[in-house]
Amino acid sequence: MKIATLLFTYHRSYHTGQVISALKRSSIHPQKLFVFQDGLKPGDDGAQWREVNNLINGIDWCDKEVIIAEYNKGLANSIVAGINYAFRGYDAVIVLEDDCVPTVNFIDFMQQCFDKYKDKKDVYSVSGYSWPITLEKTEYDVYGCGRISSWGWGTWKDRWCSYEKDYELASKMKKDKNASENLALWGMDLEDTLVGNVRGICDSWAVFWALNVIAKKGICINPYESFIRNIGMDGTGVHCGVTDQFEVKCIDEKKHDFCLPDNIGFLNETIKAFIPLHGSYTALNRQTADRSRVLVYGLGNFYLKNEKQISHEYYVDKFIDRSKKGYFAGKEIIKLRQLEQCSFDKIIIMLQDEKENNKVAYDISKNYGVPEENIISGISKYDV
Repeated sequence: MKIATLLFTYHRSYHTGQVISALKRSSIHPQKLFVFQDGLKPGDDGAQWREVNNLINGIDWCDKEVIIAEYNKGLANSIVAGINYAFRGYDAVIVLEDDCVPTVNFIDFMQQCFDKYKDKKDVYSVSGYSWPITLEKTEYDVYGCGRISSWGWGTWKDRWCSYEKDYELASKMKKDKNASENLALWGMDLEDTLVGNVRGICDSWAVFWALNVIAKKGICINPYESFIRNIGMDGTGVHCGVTDQFEVKCIDEKKHDFCLPDNIGFLNETIKAFIPLHGSYTALNRQTADRSRVLVYGLGNFYLKNEKQISHEYYVDKFIDRSKKGYFAGKEIIKLRQLEQCSFDKIIIMLQDEKENNKVAYDISKNYGVPEENIISGISKYDV
């Protein structure tokens, strides 16, 4: 299999130098290294840009091609264009940004995964980064996840063909029960990223790749022990501030044989472990004998802030919301006028405005005949 390694750079010389040095130390060098440097934006640090240019042109330990943009494309456009360029002559690509430092095993690991899963078409992405979730390691070195990671990752040409910059995809998924549940399991943060793109707050290509894979119920391969260390959480990156939230343990000892399962999917333990990171507790909410069946009035930030506790205490059958429609996390969203068609034990009103909360409670009791004792005020119970 012809595999290209892509490195995307701009004007962070320290970070770029760390990645280049790590690739040079790799147990297996890239078959072909494409290095992309974005064009300098007016007002940015020209000295740092030239230093990065010197670093990438100084690579002499593998077959390389350096591509310098004639103008500043921005992160998202640079990465998508670079991947498309490499796929003109290669079967799979390994993608590194200038702050993703690989361990000595990274390239070898990626190549073995590409070979192992090249014919398993529901595997869409391989990453050398292990999400910061608590998982007990199995007999294998990898686990299946429903969320792509853009930190030291790769894919095959035929999978990348499904990439589409579709701003409506999340909305489309929320019109379907199963698709909305899958979105809530793996991508609760993605709509905010889409909004950030529109507002110019961020410049993410990965949000579209993540949504595409989630929509197809695609499998992403991640190692239990990370082969990527992200050094961009120092405030210098486009999307990341200063944080240690995504720091993970890296394994840098040389290893050649990785234990990869013939069949891979989503373990229940993995799904549950991912929920606190980018998932939804509501998506795992199921009916049990000890849980009352409830309708939740108000699907906003107040509910999301308390969804873990509510999902633990109750079975959420449906949501009632004046402005939203479709499904959230596999639960139907209805209007108040549909209340008489529903079977339930209680209604929880999740509105933070006390006056509005009381108004809705009165309306439900007087006009829909729901006993007051079956109406729970969320602001009284959860707003501590």
